[in-house]
Amino acid sequence: MNVSVYIAQMIALTVSLPLLCFFVLFLVLAVMMNDRKRALLMAADAAVLFFAISIYFKLLAIFDSPFYSSLFIICFFIMFAGLLILIRTQSAISASKAFKKCWRFSFLVLLPLSTFLTIYGILTGILENL
Repeated sequence: MNVSVYIAQMIALTVSLPLLCFFVLFLVLAVMMNDRKRALLMAADAAVLFFAISIYFKLLAIFDSPFYSSLFIICFFIMFAGLLILIRTQSAISASKAFKKCWRFSFLVLLPLSTFLTIYGILTGILENL
């Protein structure tokens, strides 16, 4: 099999099933690191990109129009909300810790959004083809 075809299939799998990729990444990291908590955090950090790209393509497939601005606004809102929470709970904020916490908070927001869009897309596809 051609390497470019294999890479394209892996990207398609990542975009269409980001939750599965998150679990596989977590399992691989847990075996390699022998520290499940750190493996979970590292997998969540990497999975944010999977979920963001997945949400973009799911919105494109469901509504047939790109949503660049809405995704940018959602990501900006996530970062702003995370920073507000950090400012209210801590007096001194490190920029790297703030970014890391906001990045992980975006994982918690993007995971259910991606799951909802997957279910919504499946249901609308079924109802359109009845």
